[in-house]
Order: sequence, then structure tokens, then C-alpha cells
Amino acid sequence: MMKDKVMELSQKFSRSIVKPVMFMAVMGTVLAIAVLLQLSFMPAFVKDLGDLLKAMMNAMLNNLSVIFCVGLAGTLAKKKKVDAAILGLIVFIVFLAANNEWLTMHKMLAKAGAAGLYGTGQNLVLGFQVVDMNVFLGLILGCLTGYVYNKFSEKEFIDVFRVYGGPRLAFIIMIPTALVFAVAACYVWPVVNGWISALSGLIKSSGLFGLFIYSFGNKVLIPLGLHHLLWMPFCFTPIGGTATIGGQAVSGAANIFYAEMGQAGSIAALDSSIRFCTFGFVKVFGSLGVVLAMIKTAKPKNKAAVKGMLLPALFVSMIAGITEPIDFTFLFVSPLLWVVHSVYAGISEVILYALGARTYMLYGLLDDVISNSVFSPSVTKFYLVIIVGLIMTGVWYVTFVFLIQKLKIMTPGRRDDFGNDAEENAVLAVPDGAEEADTPQAKGGEISSPKNAELMIQGLGGQENIVSVTNCFTRLRCEVRDESKIDGQVLKSANQKGVVVKAKTVQIIIGMQVEDLKEEICSRLNFE
Repeated sequence: MMKDKVMELSQKFSRSIVKPVMFMAVMGTVLAIAVLLQLSFMPAFVKDLGDLLKAMMNAMLNNLSVIFCVGLAGTLAKKKKVDAAILGLIVFIVFLAANNEWLTMHKMLAKAGAAGLYGTGQNLVLGFQVVDMNVFLGLILGCLTGYVYNKFSEKEFIDVFRVYGGPRLAFIIMIPTALVFAVAACYVWPVVNGWISALSGLIKSSGLFGLFIYSFGNKVLIPLGLHHLLWMPFCFTPIGGTATIGGQAVSGAANIFYAEMGQAGSIAALDSSIRFCTFGFVKVFGSLGVVLAMIKTAKPKNKAAVKGMLLPALFVSMIAGITEPIDFTFLFVSPLLWVVHSVYAGISEVILYALGARTYMLYGLLDDVISNSVFSPSVTKFYLVIIVGLIMTGVWYVTFVFLIQKLKIMTPGRRDDFGNDAEENAVLAVPDGAEEADTPQAKGGEISSPKNAELMIQGLGGQENIVSVTNCFTRLRCEVRDESKIDGQVLKSANQKGVVVKAKTVQIIIGMQVEDLKEEICSRLNFE
């Protein structure tokens, strides 16, 4: 069905875009540290170190387009991902050359004014003056490269023509593709850019209601893995807004904040786009209220076991911003609780912005504290986050306790057989017809252990049934050939925190060790 195909493509893009985004958190933290090292009372050599770190991170911030292009091309590729990433870089460069040459040939190059190329619709990218597509250029070229690579990279020629087969054939096809796109961008993108500006203005004019929809969607879409499609464009593209920081145009809410960190000494007020960077609030205070409520409503004999399961997950959520280990303990047990959780996330962010808080909260407390410490409390009003956070934690707690007890919702520890039934600890949503073979319920040992990897492979229907294995922050994302071969009981016996199956796409919630498990599985499957 078309709907399933669109969902599959959306999830594939969503999980692919996470790879380059994962490095953004590190960039922001290091940039914040660099700014702190430049404080006036620091010794000269410390300030110099701060200058170096700041220059390094700014170089990354100013070249996100090529990073996304290479990252998407590599992650979208099903095989030989290194070749795909190299092709992504080549395609990006040849696009820049073609676009610049066309602008030059037809005397379309804009002349820099007092503000440089700002406002001309063009920009310098890796030394080429081109049509300013911002991060969208990397996203589009990365997706195009990934698609063409998957379609043609395994086609081989014979004899003397063999050198033109495989990944080289994909490159040959991408040369005219990049050329056509480069020429078309000269005429089409100014129109598209106008639409993007209009959309950004519409979102801004929608005020608190628009912020609520954005914040609510960021949470409620997590089960489908589509939340990245919502927050990423707002944080890293012009959809989230454009501001002039230090004489340079910067687009995307997170990018604007990072640029403002570099000018912290002269910033009296943060740009209003910061409202799109506060969805980390629920990761701290929402998770705290939910966990306390589930511990409260657990049966007395199970409280110790529930604490042992939830408190480590709470620590990860609050410090690192990884919420899935908590989310999936109640998401499938009660969709109502999930909707309430998402509504409160939206309400909280609206309250914060309405009260004047301008606090960056994109990931977890560690990143939040370091990043916001660069600015004066009078600029971020971080104290409002603490006040509202404590109040909303109480609201979350009272609401969840009431609903769990009133509706008799079987959250962890509410059942007599808690601890003996793997299904309570790993909520599993399997498709109709999936196998339910009898298997031991012993957990698969350490997350990334060979035993656990084997259980995952077996549960997914065996090596022949697995098409691809990737991961995002906390989830193993797998594509299978035949969903009816998925063995629900085997997956339950593995060490995981939840499984979601949608057609041929399987999401297995793991946690912070997901990368290690993916590498172990790929090694056994001989996947790159």
C-alpha cells in the first residue's frame, strides 16, 4: 500500500538523519566549554585553547550541509557504506562546481554588499559561491545519492568495462543528475526559499499554539520513530528561523543558539527560535514524575525490583536525554498515558516560553547545564525552568498515579508475577501471524553479548530474512524480507526493552549500548 510505503520511507529517512545529528550534541557541548575557557579571568594559554576549540566547532557548524550529505549517503546505503559516503562527498563537490559555473556563465553571481552575501540568496560553501540552500542541499543530495547508489551500485559489467560497474556506475549516473539539479537550483530554489520563509513566518505567527503542536508532536511521534522528521528541520534548517549573529546569517534554532554561544558576551537576549530547543524539558522533569508514579503504584513486594529497573533508566533520561527505556515501559500498556505524557510535554514548553524562559534544553541535563552556563541567568532565565519543572513533576506524578490506579493500568510492578514474565519488562508489538515458538525465557545476557546478538538474529527470522540493520540513539532498526518469520517469543527472551514491528520494519529498543549490539549483529551477518 502507498501509505505503508510512505511510512517505510519516512522511517528510513528518520533513522538515517539521526547519525549526523548525534554529533551535534558533542559539538554544542565542546563549543560551550570553549566559550567558558575564553572568560576574562582565564590565563592567556587557556583563552588560546578556547579560541582553537571554538574555531574547530564553528568550522563544523558552518559546514553542516556537507556533513548531512555524506552522513545520509552512507547511512541510506544498504551495502558498502564507505563507498556511498565517499560518493556523497564527491557529488556534493561537483554540485557546487556546476552551480557556481552556471551562475558565472549566465552572469547570475550576486555581488557582496556591506553584509557580505546576506540577503542575496547566495552563499560561499567550501569556497564556491552558490545558491544558498543551507542544510537542505546536503539533505537532498544525500538522499539522491543514497537512492541511486542502492539502485545501481551492485550492477557489474564484464571484461574491460568492469571498472565502470558497481559504485562507479552510481557515480556515473550521479554526474548528470547533479548537473541537472545544480542548474535547476539556480531558478527553482529562490522560489522554494520564499515558501520556506513564508512557512517559518506562519509558524512564528501561530505563537503558543504552534509551539504546543510542535512540542506535542515531538513526543507523541516517538513510537513511530518519526519525531526526528519534526524537530530536525526546526533545529537545523531555515524552517526554525534565520538570524544574523556576529554579522553572519545563521539558520535553524539550534544553529542560531550555537552561534549565539560564540558571541555570548554581546548577547542581551536570545533569538525567539530558542523555543524549538526546549523539548529536553520532558526528558528531565516529565521522566522524573512518571518514574516516581510507577514506583508509587507498584505492589509493595515489587517496589525494589521496579526501582532497580526504572531508576537507572531515569538517570540516563535526565543526564543524557535518552527516554525510550522509560517510555516503552508504559507506552503500549496504556496509549492513554502516552497521550497525556505528550500533552503535558507540550503544555510545559508553552508555559516556559510564555513566562519568558529562553533556555536551551535539547538533550539531557549534562548538555543543558554546560550550554546555558555560557549566558547570564538574566538571559536564559534558567531558574524558571527549575520552578516550572518541580511543579510539572508534581503534576505528572499526581496524574499518572491517579490514572494508573483508577484505570487499573498494568505498569511495571502492578502484576503479581512481575519479574518472572519477560513480557512485563519488554513490551512487544508483533504483527498478526508472527511465529510464537516455545523458547526459554532466560534473558540474552549482556546487551552486546554474542548470545544476545544470536537471539536477535533468530528472532528476526534468521540471517536470510534480514535485509539491513542500523541504529539511532537507542534503537536497533531492522528491515526484514518476511514479517511472518519474526519470532516474537525469541525476541522477548533477548535482552531488550521493547519491540515495535510495522510491516517489514522492526524497531528494537535497546538503550545506550545499541551501537555495540548493532556491530555484533552486523559482524555475524557479514554486513558492513
